Amino acid sequence: MASVSIAIIGLHGSLGQPIIDVINSGLFNDNLKFPIKVLSRKGVESSNDKFQYIKTEINPETVDFITSALSGIDVIVELIPARPDLISTLEKVAENVKPKLYIPSQFGCDLDRITTIVPGFAPGKTEHSEKLRNFGIKTVDIVTNFFAQPNSFMYEIVQHLGVDPKEKTVVQIGPLETKVPYTTVEDIAKSVLAVATTTPIDKLPNKLKIKSDSITYREFIEKYESNNNVKLTIKETLTIEQANKKLHEKLKQSGGFVYQDLLFYLHVAGANGLEYDDKDSQLINPNESIWKWKKY
Repeated sequence: MASVSIAIIGLHGSLGQPIIDVINSGLFNDNLKFPIKVLSRKGVESSNDKFQYIKTEINPETVDFITSALSGIDVIVELIPARPDLISTLEKVAENVKPKLYIPSQFGCDLDRITTIVPGFAPGKTEHSEKLRNFGIKTVDIVTNFFAQPNSFMYEIVQHLGVDPKEKTVVQIGPLETKVPYTTVEDIAKSVLAVATTTPIDKLPNKLKIKSDSITYREFIEKYESNNNVKLTIKETLTIEQANKKLHEKLKQSGGFVYQDLLFYLHVAGANGLEYDDKDSQLINPNESIWKWKKY
């Protein structure tokens, strides 16, 4: 297959370094055209044979500069926060550059599903993808559900699974046997490169729902206890209906979705059911023929 040119916009979030690491691993070398262009607003390393680092702000004044820097690029991978000003700027860039494929920063829960549980969840993200598609650009949202990352999500940040690490307690919502999908950041990074190098791109759906695996709340609690040598106690038990009522009361009090309550939203949503099959994981990594999915 022909190699593809890629631009990565945003480097310093949860996925920037893992994607750089996957590129450096050589796993997708045969399908990549080097150097990979990496745009960042912060200080970056010196360019080399594999990466061309470009320092730039992302605002209306830099649209022409970024457009010129990305001229002729096949794939844009967006790793920036979902800030309206950043998104609107990159939409203008995308309209100018017209890449063959755009992977927006939609990693996380399936927005179509979670907004039925948490109205107004992550505002602007769905509209962003729709705008890109309206430009005639193939746009693929990669759903990963919960991130798994040592020293971060599902290790240190665990409130969205009901655990209070300071108090060593658990708030249980619904059955502990409910499963929730998760994806390690390493697997997300590999999936991004797998999607970016897929040909023909027409075989890609507009939304891919990938996962490293799924885990029940009971399994997670047991893993957490074992990993941290602690014993968690059940602080509160809520039915799903009670949790949903509490969520809607919180949304009403705050005037709608606020990021400071994100972990609570995710806990309630997961208890309501966010599970999905591995069909799309198989599409991009058939029978683990490219890499082995990493388990929590």
